[in-house]
Amino acid sequence: MRVPENLAPLLEGLAAVHVATRDSRFVPDEVMAATALLEPDGRRLTVYLPVATSETSLANLRDNGAIAIVLSQPLTHRTVQLKGRAETIRPAREDEREAVERHAAAFDAEVETIGLPPAVVRRRAKWPCHAVTFVVEAAYEQTPGPRAGEPIEGRGAA
Repeated sequence: MRVPENLAPLLEGLAAVHVATRDSRFVPDEVMAATALLEPDGRRLTVYLPVATSETSLANLRDNGAIAIVLSQPLTHRTVQLKGRAETIRPAREDEREAVERHAAAFDAEVETIGLPPAVVRRRAKWPCHAVTFVVEAAYEQTPGPRAGEPIEGRGAA
């Protein structure tokens, strides 16, 4: 499969980020990320996993590197799944905090619009984070409908 060369158009507006990993026995783990930010090369993504909730995911990533993330837009249910292998795992830097919190706030605003109480939304862990960078090796359409599960391939977003 050949994923799009520039993932930016594909990811635009996708505020909810869920990260799936697995251990050596293929037992899955899932955690909500604070956000995922596209690297300047357009092919790598850095996912920000809150320290408070990501211990198991980080152990899995350190063990085997396999990562799948689902990004969605809660208001429309537009959803994309990306898969790859973790290249780097590091503590998020203080100079990244503003971007992480800004993107996390976009998710908060969207789910508040659809009725989730602000007190519930703001309780979600967002910082401090671990930054996990990976090259996107596969991309799949996951928006409910006839194309769900199909690979997203080629030069641009599907």
